[in-house]
Amino acid sequence: NFSLLYRLSLDNYDQRNTRFINKGGPRQPDGELTTVNTTNFLTDQILNLVYNFRLSPDLTVDGILGVNLRAETQRVTVANSEQQFVYNLFNHQNFIQHNNFSFLTEERTNGVYLTGTFGYKDFLYLNLQGRNDWTSTLEQDNRSVFYPSASLSFVASDAIPSITNSNMVNLLKFRFGYGTSAGYPDPYRTRSVLGSETNSFVTANGVVLNTNTVDNFLGNPDLEHELIEEFEFGLEGRFFQGRFGVDLSLYNKQSTDLIVDLPLDPATGFLATAVNAADVVNRGIELALDLAVPIPGPVRWDARWNFTRNISEVNSILEGIERVQIDAAAFIEGAETQGTLGDVGAYAIPGEQYGVFFGEQLLKDDQGRFIVDQEGSYQIGSDFAVIGDPNPDYQMNLFNTFSWKGLSLGFQFQYVKGGDIYSSTAAALLARGNSTDSDIDRNLPRILPNAVKGDGTENDIQVYIGDEAFNSFFNGEGFVFDGTVLRLRQASLSYAMPQGILENTPFGAMNITLSGENLWFNAPNTPEGLNFDPEISSTGVGNSRGFDFRTAPTARRYGVVLSLTF
Repeated sequence: NFSLLYRLSLDNYDQRNTRFINKGGPRQPDGELTTVNTTNFLTDQILNLVYNFRLSPDLTVDGILGVNLRAETQRVTVANSEQQFVYNLFNHQNFIQHNNFSFLTEERTNGVYLTGTFGYKDFLYLNLQGRNDWTSTLEQDNRSVFYPSASLSFVASDAIPSITNSNMVNLLKFRFGYGTSAGYPDPYRTRSVLGSETNSFVTANGVVLNTNTVDNFLGNPDLEHELIEEFEFGLEGRFFQGRFGVDLSLYNKQSTDLIVDLPLDPATGFLATAVNAADVVNRGIELALDLAVPIPGPVRWDARWNFTRNISEVNSILEGIERVQIDAAAFIEGAETQGTLGDVGAYAIPGEQYGVFFGEQLLKDDQGRFIVDQEGSYQIGSDFAVIGDPNPDYQMNLFNTFSWKGLSLGFQFQYVKGGDIYSSTAAALLARGNSTDSDIDRNLPRILPNAVKGDGTENDIQVYIGDEAFNSFFNGEGFVFDGTVLRLRQASLSYAMPQGILENTPFGAMNITLSGENLWFNAPNTPEGLNFDPEISSTGVGNSRGFDFRTAPTARRYGVVLSLTF
């Protein structure tokens, strides 16, 4: 009735980044070389005691009692050198001034958990779970977190045999679930960090000065974990001898005490601190349909379609605060802007979806036409406002697989509706005329379209496009584009070697697969001449989405996989 499982997982990666600029250019006249070496090492240990009992002919119980130990260490070493000596030679010895630093980040999470599943006559199942974690990223009084879960599933097709008598219904299952989980802050958010630097200054007498500095981030010792609670209803069915299937999930997820960085007045001596600042609710639907398409002949056609829609809403934030910034538009070239863009970013604002863009807004009349000033330029409002929403309206995927003997051809189309992207790349290319969308004579005067003057009459003021292109695009709202996109996400062609050929070989199976990813896309609401893919992101994994700050474009991927079993 018992079994014991121990598993040790090791995950290690090393990354080297190099940034180099020759001397003589306008951005860094003396030249620069920066190398960043990152090593990340993760260990994950699991010890499970698995049990399984039949308490009676109708009642069974099984589950797991386990321990989980997780440790992650990251070491980063940065070498920055300036004032290049020999042109086009990039090693640190060829630079005169050096600034090197390194840091170490360690994180530990220990957990214990217990699960139990009670089954009644193989058609009714009750699952109970509980887990307690201790994290090193919170102070001792707050680091213990317990979160329970429960689910109930009812297999109607097994409980009521008459349902399957017609051969129309093969499986009908209902499920109800309640689950909780926790989120933890990054390391070193609860304590103010002391910086240490040697050789910071050299006095006129040759005395070397070493310094300690207080970090700009204020540690918050009262920081607590995030808590996520979710209710879910699901339905799963198989019909017509398994040729048609449906899988439906409806959920309501409540996230409380979300951790965000709260900007502080510089007069406090700090620029930001981490706080439990937002409560967010997510409601959504996930629907999947699959069909074995009935076609004559030896070819088999399997199709699967899924649909997801999620609507989030910020219920509340810190009392006395109108909005909390989640991420900022950090990469903005000041010389190109016609105003300040430093506060543009993703925000949590009560009543709005989580992560909406908040920034400068172009003035419009009641009909949505832009209002120009006396010089014919679009007017920028004095107040910031919501200028975009990066959350998609919905997403759909269509999978098709055609099989004939040992050959199999598969492909996946993906459609994402909506979801704005704040793109510095698109704005810069359009403003500079580096796109066929702005392929006009920039020496000729132009009247800005879809605009009226302050008195409401049609705009007839001529402007110089070289200036107005930057006025039009280099403001908060001018960076925002609709991210709707249709994509051929993946395609593959595989061949399974017939068993007759493998009989006298040591192989049990042999398969070869040719595959490609991101092979084609069409983003109809972005400028056509840019061939811009709105899927890119400059902020990586985190709480914000939809930011592009001159990010490298997405790439196609091709691969060959040879699979052998013995």
